[in-house]
Amino acid sequence: MSEIEIPENLKDDAEKRIGLTIAIVAILLAVVSSLGKDEDNEKIVAEVKAASLEVKASNGFAWYQSKRNRQGMNDLFIEQMRIEALGSATPAQTAAMKEAEKRLTAKNAEYKDENEKILKEAEEFRKESVKEQSGAHHSAKAGDRYNKAEIFLQVGVVFCSITLLTKKRGFFYTGIGLAVVGVVIGVSAFMM
Repeated sequence: MSEIEIPENLKDDAEKRIGLTIAIVAILLAVVSSLGKDEDNEKIVAEVKAASLEVKASNGFAWYQSKRNRQGMNDLFIEQMRIEALGSATPAQTAAMKEAEKRLTAKNAEYKDENEKILKEAEEFRKESVKEQSGAHHSAKAGDRYNKAEIFLQVGVVFCSITLLTKKRGFFYTGIGLAVVGVVIGVSAFMM
């Protein structure tokens, strides 16, 4: 089979179109790559924020439990003083025990008010942590899609470039097809 001669100016035009296509796919690759890195960074920020909020929640629950323990100990001391007052306590001891009971009862009321605030705050930190974890999960999924899109676009650039070396249009169409798949995946990541 004889080879068909293509005039030089047509070859140059075809190569220019292929080169322009490669440049466009490379631009799309850069955009997808940048968006993927942004999502990866968002994931890291959300994970760190979620961990920080989780620590705050844990500290709040620990503080709440500590105050509950103090309140329980105060109740035991009050009960012990009441029992001792039934025995042979002197009037000075009885007065001291009543004063201590009054002080401990007031402190327990203070603990109760503080505990309600501490518990509410710790639960809010926990809710925010869960919300941040959800954001991190979303960013991770979008980042994975951007990474897949990036791979398709990179391979598309390579196939289009091979066209310039081999002069076979099959590589060009394969490259364009891969680039289109990469763009579709990138758009789906953006739309998440």
